[in-house]
Amino acid sequence: MDVGRLSNGEKIASSSAILLFILMFCHWFGVKAVNTSNLLFAVQAVGPEKSAWEALDYIPIVLVVTIVSTLAVATLRLTSVRKPPLPINALVAVLGLVSVLLILFRIVNPPVFLVEEAVTFEGTVQCPIFLALAAACGNAYGGFRAMREEGVSLGNLRAHRH
Repeated sequence: MDVGRLSNGEKIASSSAILLFILMFCHWFGVKAVNTSNLLFAVQAVGPEKSAWEALDYIPIVLVVTIVSTLAVATLRLTSVRKPPLPINALVAVLGLVSVLLILFRIVNPPVFLVEEAVTFEGTVQCPIFLALAAACGNAYGGFRAMREEGVSLGNLRAHRH
């Protein structure tokens, strides 16, 4: 396989997708127990940290779809002699953008893991989630850059289909 067949945008998106996959196994969230009763004292304890796989419900599925799609586009480009009839890098760009928004949502609104009578176990963001956000941004940027390198924009995407 000749990696030189990939555009710069596809190289950026592919390497970002691999990095995002690796980062999904790191601890994105810490767990903090917070006293929620009306008592005057506050109890705070730290629990085990959680990766994206452990802490999130559907977001890892979307991230994996983004990763697999990005790597499939790169594989198709490396193995195919012909240019695909559709601008498939648009899919990479849109999925990358969706991934960025989902990760941003979880940074702003970390998950709550368990609510008991007097104690709530809240998620606290850790450094790897910010690295994952950067990788998702790289994936989206690579997809948009690959679209531009192909001469496709979101405005002329509809004209490209017909």
